[in-house]
Amino acid sequence: MKAGSTFDHAVLGLMRRLEGLIGLMLALMVILVFGNVVLRYGFNSGIAVSEEVSRYLFIWLTFIGAVIAVHERAHLGVDSLPRLLPRKGRLVCVVASELLMLFATALLFHGSWKQTLVNFSTRSPVSGTPLSLIYVAGLVASLMMGALFVRNLYRLLVVGATDEDLSLSVDSEDLAGVERATKALLAGDRR
Repeated sequence: MKAGSTFDHAVLGLMRRLEGLIGLMLALMVILVFGNVVLRYGFNSGIAVSEEVSRYLFIWLTFIGAVIAVHERAHLGVDSLPRLLPRKGRLVCVVASELLMLFATALLFHGSWKQTLVNFSTRSPVSGTPLSLIYVAGLVASLMMGALFVRNLYRLLVVGATDEDLSLSVDSEDLAGVERATKALLAGDRR
């Protein structure tokens, strides 16, 4: 088994675990918020840390979801120009795009690091947990996304890019259906 495929297998396993973690976080958020609503309106009481924990979970969920979206290439992208270019032109555009995203991820890491240090001794008003936990999510996500961008650049420049690697966006399911219908319609006109 090649090293690249071993790494890809490990990344795929990590992404599946992160998806499961997102599911657990979402379920816990629903339980906390719904339970708090029932307690407030039904019993005139509530769980004090419910909103705070839900907020923390939502922040972490968002950053973990961004990592998964980078892995699945599910972020929004516009590739009108690269689609018109020959293969080498598309490769240049994709490499430039990956480098810009790596730079943006480095900025996210830098800002999250500074905010983590600033808020390390600040405690949340209800639970008393360090507010730096919010910014650690940005640190973790930026490191993971950075690793994915470096992997993508390695694939593009060293291993060799496939046609799928040279696409900057993912077609929506609706667009694929429209394309099939258009082809079927055009095939019917030729008969």
